[in-house]
Amino acid sequence: MISDQTGLIEEYKSLREEIMRRQDARLLVLGFTVTGIGTVIGLTLGSNSVAVQGLNYYALALISFALVMLITALLMTIHHSQQIDVIAAYIRKYIEKSVSNIQWESRWTHYRESRRSNPKAGGLPLGTSKPLALYYGFLTIAVYSVSFVTGLHNYWPALTIVSVLAIISLVCSFDLYTRRTRGWKTNWDAVDKPNK
Repeated sequence: MISDQTGLIEEYKSLREEIMRRQDARLLVLGFTVTGIGTVIGLTLGSNSVAVQGLNYYALALISFALVMLITALLMTIHHSQQIDVIAAYIRKYIEKSVSNIQWESRWTHYRESRRSNPKAGGLPLGTSKPLALYYGFLTIAVYSVSFVTGLHNYWPALTIVSVLAIISLVCSFDLYTRRTRGWKTNWDAVDKPNK
């Protein structure tokens, strides 16, 4: 029979592996997104579509696609980040309090919070979510600026579509940075311990 300590240690290892998989997934999403955005911007600017007279449907479709790609990547990144927070909170609440000498999540959380509140540290370390949020925000602005190069700003329906998609992407980036929406709140205190 496995002791409670051994079971908790195995659960801890499994949950830490899940955190690492989700961190890797966030970076894979970023890599695919950057590649896709680069391709779309290259196709948009590299073709003769910049010199087209009238509404450029080709540029509108590509820029809209790039922004939808950014929104999808942001939603996936937010999901993975929220799940990392949920798993980390579970480890702090249920495993680290029951097993001696396992305190990584608690100590890392305390370190991050103490550094964020220290003005001399400049709010660092940021973790991974905030730099990702800034990067996605800059990508959104880069894609949105292509709509002006291609002349979409001269046609209000096209500019409206692109602007709405860009705003959604920026709102998602802001949420990833500030962690304000409901999905970021994890309250393990409201959940009873299993098997008790």
